[in-house]
Amino acid sequence: MTVEDVVISLLNESYPLSPSRLRLMSITTLPSVYGFSSSSSSLSYFATSSTAATVSSTELNFEEYDSSVNGHNVVGTVLIVLILMVIIIGTVIGNILVCVAVCLVRKLRRPYNYLLVSLAVSDLCVAILVMPMALLYELLGEWQFGRMACDLWVSFDVLSCTASILNLCMISVDRYLAITKPLEYGVKRTPKRMFAYILFVWIGAACISVPPVLILGNEHGDGSICQVCQNFWYQICATFGSFYIPLTVMVTVYYKIFQAAKRIVNEERKAQVHLKLVEEQGKKSSVLTKSSFISSPSDKKGSPPPSGKQTSPR
Repeated sequence: MTVEDVVISLLNESYPLSPSRLRLMSITTLPSVYGFSSSSSSLSYFATSSTAATVSSTELNFEEYDSSVNGHNVVGTVLIVLILMVIIIGTVIGNILVCVAVCLVRKLRRPYNYLLVSLAVSDLCVAILVMPMALLYELLGEWQFGRMACDLWVSFDVLSCTASILNLCMISVDRYLAITKPLEYGVKRTPKRMFAYILFVWIGAACISVPPVLILGNEHGDGSICQVCQNFWYQICATFGSFYIPLTVMVTVYYKIFQAAKRIVNEERKAQVHLKLVEEQGKKSSVLTKSSFISSPSDKKGSPPPSGKQTSPR
């Protein structure tokens, strides 16, 4: 028994094939793959050429696959970059227009619009200081700007996003007080109070964003990653302080605003219905008085002269 027969028998035990298929494999493939030489030079040449053709076609298929995958990656990356650039530019332009409108239009220079300016400034910080670096980080796949830049970027990210959320929360509280207590709160709605609200918002955001930089430290790894501090208790406090508590306040306050607005609308409808009834009664009474006034002269003409003693002329 030759070596080829041993290999064929082993293959037949693992993958049962027909005898003709095994013989064809022994003639064409096995000598070239396992280093065997066939007795015929034509057969060995045919086996070698067929194996080389198979390998070359496989390499071409892999190259085509890699080029198609790279092409899809390039198209996806370009689309992501375009979408993020449109979002960044739109955010910058929109928030700048808000600030300019409040500063230039005299009717908009009201204390309740100061919170809107603070919200626009926080969103502008996100668009200018956070989103471009996030875009580069996404494109490069790793952080390549050093630890100090990472700490600044993360702190600006947490500061501006937290300030934006807290500004929304404070705007909801301000609107609730203005709707439920219009006379009392309208007098207290001064610029000093609005500046106090804005100061409270930014101090609260700073209290959440500063500890990772000064005390706890952010996540750098080997220098290729940049993440905010992953300390458990910091994550709990930061998550509740910058998201869950403001979210609960906003949902509760806007629900109360909805109830107050619904109550005011119902009272206005009742007042309008009562006013219509009063107007209808007034019209009916006016019609009755006119009819009585018109009928009174005819009654006087047909009535007998009043009885009584008449004074005789002297």
